[in-house]
Amino acid sequence: MSRRVLVFALKVVVSVGLLWFVLARLTWTEVSEALAAPRWEWLGAALVIYAISAAAGAVQWTWILHKAGLATPSREIRRLYFVGLFFNNFLPANIGGDAYKIVDLGRREGCPGRVFCATLLDRWLGLCALTVLASLTAVGCVVAGIGLPPVVWSLAGVLVLLAAVLAALISRRFTARVPRALRRLRLVTFAQQVETAAREFAVYRRSLPWLVRVFAFSVAVQAVRLAVHLAVAFGLRLDPTPQQALQLAVLVPLLALSLTLPVTVNGIGLRETISNALLVRAGLPANGVVAMEMTAFLVQIAVSLLGGVAWWRRRGPDPTIGEAPAAG
Repeated sequence: MSRRVLVFALKVVVSVGLLWFVLARLTWTEVSEALAAPRWEWLGAALVIYAISAAAGAVQWTWILHKAGLATPSREIRRLYFVGLFFNNFLPANIGGDAYKIVDLGRREGCPGRVFCATLLDRWLGLCALTVLASLTAVGCVVAGIGLPPVVWSLAGVLVLLAAVLAALISRRFTARVPRALRRLRLVTFAQQVETAAREFAVYRRSLPWLVRVFAFSVAVQAVRLAVHLAVAFGLRLDPTPQQALQLAVLVPLLALSLTLPVTVNGIGLRETISNALLVRAGLPANGVVAMEMTAFLVQIAVSLLGGVAWWRRRGPDPTIGEAPAAG
């Protein structure tokens, strides 16, 4: 058995085990009750909101790639973004879509390393933006006297870690010292890879005001994605109060950050387990929050089908590749 097959089998076992754990405490009948009488207009709104956030995410990736000097037209980058979103949801690994984008676009442009670094930056900015948004909301909750579970303060540690990694990626001193240290350890190939990545990230280091603007845009994108969960909550008649909405704006990002752990198949099982343990702290019923996150995931899958259609309709290379991007 290959290592990849073994890892996938272990993720399936973890997903099944976590689902069993949740359903041992909360029956499927209880979850289905929360789905029994939805408000379709709110669920439709959730679809539209998520589609808007996905389109904005595609724009962000386009900006980063064009800043790196890629000549692929914006419309093709946006198409690849949605195709990647489709593969993220339908391949048994949440990095499958990123791998597809990097390989496909890297092959066309002849610079897979540059595409990898741009995609890594895009991902890292999203995680930083989500953590900053949740942290600011948590501070607002404290000022307003709204209760939060102690685990929320782990956001501070996550924020420091993410900021440190981002600073390291664009730091001239760090990227100069690491290869020297790796060579002393006789890790020559790894040192060369770090030097290559440092050259790719240098363009962002020279454009810090631009990077700040992209980060602010990323915060707005993450705020829109949080709105999807609130729309679903109203769609399932959970009707959170303003206080509960603020609590969810802190707790849902914690859930999203936990789903970056590659221990299950596309977060299945982990999503339901953490929802059941964490989101109830907002005073919502356990069956409701589990149903809410399951439905939000289905909304994401539904929108990602647009990427599946785009991939199916045009699986060959785009004849316009090589055109210069529009100015600005």
